Amino acid sequence: MNKTGSINWIACLCALLLAAGFARAQEDRAIPVKVMRPVVAPVYEELPLTGSVTTRRQSRLSPEVAGLVAKLYVDEGDEVNRGDALLELDRDIAVIDRDSATAQVTEAQARLKESLRQQNEAAQLVEKKHIPLTRYEAARATVAMDSAALERLKKELERQEELVRRHTISAPFDGVITQKMVEQGEWVKIDTPLFELTEINRLRVNVPVPQFYFDDVQLGTPVRLTFDAYPDREFHAGVTMKVPESSETARTFPVRIDLDNSERLIAPGMSVRAVFQLGNAGEADTLLLSQDALVRKPDGSKSIWVIRTDGEGMKASQVAVSTGRAYRENIEITAGDVRAGDRVVVRGNEILRPGQLVEIKEELELNL
Repeated sequence: MNKTGSINWIACLCALLLAAGFARAQEDRAIPVKVMRPVVAPVYEELPLTGSVTTRRQSRLSPEVAGLVAKLYVDEGDEVNRGDALLELDRDIAVIDRDSATAQVTEAQARLKESLRQQNEAAQLVEKKHIPLTRYEAARATVAMDSAALERLKKELERQEELVRRHTISAPFDGVITQKMVEQGEWVKIDTPLFELTEINRLRVNVPVPQFYFDDVQLGTPVRLTFDAYPDREFHAGVTMKVPESSETARTFPVRIDLDNSERLIAPGMSVRAVFQLGNAGEADTLLLSQDALVRKPDGSKSIWVIRTDGEGMKASQVAVSTGRAYRENIEITAGDVRAGDRVVVRGNEILRPGQLVEIKEELELNL
């Protein structure tokens, strides 16, 4: 062997030794990883659909009596509570009529009081035979007539008080004034629309569900809702109503979901993406794990890396698994030497080898 050949052979040997040393160093060095623990949970079939937001209640308010608009207490966009005054009609004449009815009731009460006194006096005189019985009977009749007159006037007073009350238009429920159709000084009739009041605290999501899934969607079925205005936020609710009336063209059935809107984030007219969680798999031993933990091989087999601890520290152990249904970004583990609570690598698993020392940098939560 000449000198040049010897040098090349020595260089190759050195390279091999360096590679072996590097590999051994890699085995001795702990690889940083992120882990996640599998959990036992139900698996759902997810049905993604689109819908729109409407209001549960919307009312056009009209007066119960005709009159002149004297005061306006609200404008478009104002939030009101049930019972809040929105508008007041001029009620001067109604107040005069009520006060007159009040005076008539007072007069009738005094008249009845006097009739009762005369009846009692006549009863004593009849007992002593100072007056004929017919005088006593006449006194009793007067009491009866005065009592009836008092009741009639009391009802008239109630009527007048109700008319005064009807000159004030109040909110029948909590909501927002979405339209104001009258101004101060206008004369309005009984059928004149004054305001449009829209409930905003709770809204309704209408989703057309294909007939194939109509029986699977039940009252209370969980639904995840996302809106374009809040792409990174999910809203959770349940089905509150199924309407058994199909659209003949689309073959869909309307399903309604009432949604709390106390934060005032959602508005009627918004589009919404709704994901229905249909049917619980019902198996209490369904093991779920993030799909990021799976290592897929060209032959179709799958494995995960489970962290085992021995005297030398935490080491990666490759475990062959079988999978079932997918749920969101998770997968059902149907077979394999892994249990709920095991630490499974979800980040850094692409460079691991059996027995590799690892260092856990972060433990992530399974998103259910």
